[in-house]
Amino acid sequence: MARRRHAVLVAGVALVASSLGLAPHGGSAAAGEQPAMSPIAPKATMPAGFDDGTAIAGLSQPVAAAFAPDGTAFIGLQTGIIKSFDYNAASGRFEGAATATDFADLSVQVSNYGDRGLTGIAVDPQFPARPFVYVNYTYNADPQHPDTFPAWGTPGQVYDNCGPNDADEATLAPPKRGCPVMDRVSRLTATHTALGWVLAPGGEHVLVQDGCAQFSSHSSGDVLFGPDGKLYASAGDGASFLGQDYGQANNAGYPQGAACPGDPVNEGGSLRAQDQRTSGPGDPLGIDGTIFRMNPDTGLNPATDDPGQWLVAMGQRNPWRLTFRQGKEQLWSVDVGSSNWEEINVLADAPSTSLKNRGWPCYEGTTGHSEVNDQWFALHKPICDGLYTAGPGAVDAPYYAYRTRTGATPITPGESCPVKSSSLSGVEFTPLGTDWPAAYQDALFFSDFLRGCIWRLAKDGNGQPDPSRVSVFAQTAGAPADLLNGPGGDLFYVDYGSFAGGDYVAGSGGLHRIDYLGATDLTVRSTPKKVKIKVDGKRHRAPYRTSFDPGTKVKLVAPKQFKKNGVRYVFAKWKGVKGVKGKARKRPRLTLTIGADDVVVKAVYHRLRRR
Repeated sequence: MARRRHAVLVAGVALVASSLGLAPHGGSAAAGEQPAMSPIAPKATMPAGFDDGTAIAGLSQPVAAAFAPDGTAFIGLQTGIIKSFDYNAASGRFEGAATATDFADLSVQVSNYGDRGLTGIAVDPQFPARPFVYVNYTYNADPQHPDTFPAWGTPGQVYDNCGPNDADEATLAPPKRGCPVMDRVSRLTATHTALGWVLAPGGEHVLVQDGCAQFSSHSSGDVLFGPDGKLYASAGDGASFLGQDYGQANNAGYPQGAACPGDPVNEGGSLRAQDQRTSGPGDPLGIDGTIFRMNPDTGLNPATDDPGQWLVAMGQRNPWRLTFRQGKEQLWSVDVGSSNWEEINVLADAPSTSLKNRGWPCYEGTTGHSEVNDQWFALHKPICDGLYTAGPGAVDAPYYAYRTRTGATPITPGESCPVKSSSLSGVEFTPLGTDWPAAYQDALFFSDFLRGCIWRLAKDGNGQPDPSRVSVFAQTAGAPADLLNGPGGDLFYVDYGSFAGGDYVAGSGGLHRIDYLGATDLTVRSTPKKVKIKVDGKRHRAPYRTSFDPGTKVKLVAPKQFKKNGVRYVFAKWKGVKGVKGKARKRPRLTLTIGADDVVVKAVYHRLRRR
């Protein structure tokens, strides 16, 4: 979910393009600017041998997905709705949207405004013995009244518009209170019915309820299990995405008090991501701008629990996607950038590594190096000045980074991914032991919601992702909001959906499956037999069989006529060619595009009549 906010009105429901990168930064698709992707996304363009197929279609605003061990898919919509899709292992197919089960409706609890919404979902690894689904969402409650919801919007309406309470985020003025909300991680108890999995009555158990976000951006993040059995989650810094928000709109003499209680002067907004360095009596430590972990049954109280046990990484802007590498304790995350850099970060040994400070907002990183954030350096806020004094070694540099907007260029030469803006939206390693080629197994893939593409980092000599060897993997992949592994060891991505004429197309989102198909057999025959036919310029005697990667264009050339046993034959037509019609079938030159299914082509000849 990209962090560039602007509202898009859809049949009276406002969808925020900034939160999911649906139009360029600072603009609105409703105001006439074009969304970053095509109105209806075509099938993704893949490397030879791979296929992008729609696993589940007909969804509106899907943001995150998770699979149970038996393949059941739980898909979270930004609105707070969670749907369950049964999986048939024999056919490799999911049930359709028309018969899916509404697992849970958290739309009243969820603040669906801007970046806000239900953003992360995970299934217990021991499901259904432990019948739990975990979610990370923006809780629609004012931090001053955390037990009362919804604080903003109207119950029953999908979009929780903040309305006149919001500030002008470009200048953070006039000093309005905004619509402050919190982050929440919950454990949902599932029960099985004749229709499928549903949330048990009273089945939401809150594990964490913390943080504060006045404006529309950088709130809830991801949730997943680590190899240590702990539940890991993330949260944005809770700040405005426009301008340098250090809390100046927080304590402005509101009759109802500070929007985010406990924020000291010059330590709010984006500076909450550095809270661990300043927390103390009267300034309890919170989860804003961090990656954290907890017991999946008992949860976490950040204000009182030992941060050495729960705080994993800090100094993050919007670390909203996480993944663990298979068989390793490497925790990889993406951090959506401001104007400069999109970051992929790694903790080499997440369960035992010391706390990492990514440096935001004082620093933003390039690949392997942290750079001083000039806009914040000019403000001379004590928190950043102290970090600058400590030097760049005090912060942890990104593993890989690329330009967000300022100076943005294509990530790889020749790709067709738009570069108006950027928003890292997924990170995943493909599993070992699948039918994918070795170079693609245990490889790091990442997606960008705004650019609508998926890339791969090749492995170096030690098997680690190589930041210097990036290749585009899937182009025109719609609006990829999440990457994950699924049944069959394939790579799946959540497509948020598309826009037409500035309006969101209901039901245009879904879950896609990227499958490796391998080579496709091409068999060339002839009547009569043993006719020499050229296949890509080389002459072979039919019948002839070979293999090509799907997507390959193959040129066949049959002789116009030939003589055999004193009889002359003339070419009549090709048989067995799909998608070729009319006169093209009757020409001896034929170009085929190889698909996923084996192809058998026959050149048919007629005896030449004697005069």
